Amino acid sequence: MLKLHPDTSAPSVNLEELLHNAGEDDSIPADPPGGIPKQFVPSWIRWPLRVLFFPLMLLDLFAQRIARVFIRTPFKQIGTCKKRGYCCHYILIPETKGIFGKLYYLWNTQILGFYRRDNRIYESDGQKVYVMGCRYLSKNGSCTRYALRPAVCRKWPMIEYFGYPRILKGCGFKAVYRDQPDREV
Repeated sequence: MLKLHPDTSAPSVNLEELLHNAGEDDSIPADPPGGIPKQFVPSWIRWPLRVLFFPLMLLDLFAQRIARVFIRTPFKQIGTCKKRGYCCHYILIPETKGIFGKLYYLWNTQILGFYRRDNRIYESDGQKVYVMGCRYLSKNGSCTRYALRPAVCRKWPMIEYFGYPRILKGCGFKAVYRDQPDREV
């Protein structure tokens, strides 16, 4: 029997414990026990689905970009990507329940190519999340599917309207207050 959601009875762990040293010492996290799991949806189904939904994702990102012109975030991003791939090892996907939650998990793992880093459930901003990795990351830290990368990859680093920005140490980006550019977050 296919089990999309692993046992969620394990206690949740604070995400900051995991991300505290991520990217600081140039180390790449180890693969999950047993290696990166195989995708059971064949590529001749995965890639047409990604191409089919690609324009909708671009439309959504365009609408968000237009909204940012009218509604400014309290933080702004400075710096450039160092192309180390740290963000590809720590992708946060919310834990969701019900049939739509299972479809969301299936979409992220089987179509977009993410895999669970471990079986623990982490807590971020009061929400339970899975920490995923990307199977399309090359050994040198570059994306092998860059043209069709998911929206979460296109929006990195995460600078939202509410809450604090999500930026990994060592990635090259920093967030500063929009009103006080010399004050980092």
